[in-house]
Amino acid sequence: MNSKPFGRLRLRNNSLGYCLLIPATLLILAISIYPLIRGITLGFMSYSIRRIRAAGFNGIDNFIRILTTDAEFYGTLLFSFGYALAVVVLSYVLGMCFSLLLNRNIKFRGFFRAMILIPWIIPPVVAATNWTWLLNDQLGFVNLMLRKAGFIDKPILFLADPVLARLTVCFTGAWKSFPFMTIVLLSGMQGIPDELYESASIDGAGFFRSFRHITIPMLKNVTMISTVLMFIWTFNNFENIYLLTKGGPANATFVLPILSYYTAFFRSQLGYASAISTLMLGVLLVLALIYMRILRTSK
Repeated sequence: MNSKPFGRLRLRNNSLGYCLLIPATLLILAISIYPLIRGITLGFMSYSIRRIRAAGFNGIDNFIRILTTDAEFYGTLLFSFGYALAVVVLSYVLGMCFSLLLNRNIKFRGFFRAMILIPWIIPPVVAATNWTWLLNDQLGFVNLMLRKAGFIDKPILFLADPVLARLTVCFTGAWKSFPFMTIVLLSGMQGIPDELYESASIDGAGFFRSFRHITIPMLKNVTMISTVLMFIWTFNNFENIYLLTKGGPANATFVLPILSYYTAFFRSQLGYASAISTLMLGVLLVLALIYMRILRTSK
């Protein structure tokens, strides 16, 4: 039987498939790659929205200024790392607790597994609006309940005090992210053989010893991948903090995406903001390389 007609037909079908991918590829290049390249090139320019005609190439002056004289950038970078780390740690602790509960043979387990996803699937605008109402210092539900219970005499300024605002955005970020960590850890626990726990139980190991010597080591790869991935997502997150505090009070909750946004559209320094975004892209690339290295070593 001659296989040449089949080879020609396969080649023709492949060519047709590649041709059909061209429009989508061009669209992706137009809406993703071009803005990325344009944003990087703007970082090497003196470009102000107020003086567009005076824009010009200034080399690496923006980057030198950021790295040598801009204390606000370093403060924001430090809080960005702290915010991402706090959200990841809180999400991991909460996710581990809930995954341990949902991994047990309890009644309505499927229902609870579905309900745990609610914080994650709620749109960010809706979640931020609800948290703003709950934490309002005058009419917020949290302050009203604490005052009625006699725990406080005056309202707690969750979103107006710089320190409390930082703690609040970390908590709300973890609340939004922990369902993802729960599902990931729960899927990892599903792959741990029950025989290991049965053997440990026969040897007299209780829950905590089994958790320490079986669950944690068996979840090592899942933990490393999920935490690094969530750190990258959180570090690049914009909406959670902006919708809650808009970077305030007194810029206390500025992270790098918000700093770049304010620098571009409120301070009119588009070139300088692009340089900040380019440095942030460099940080994310380093984190992505770490993530890829973990994926490679975990196989």
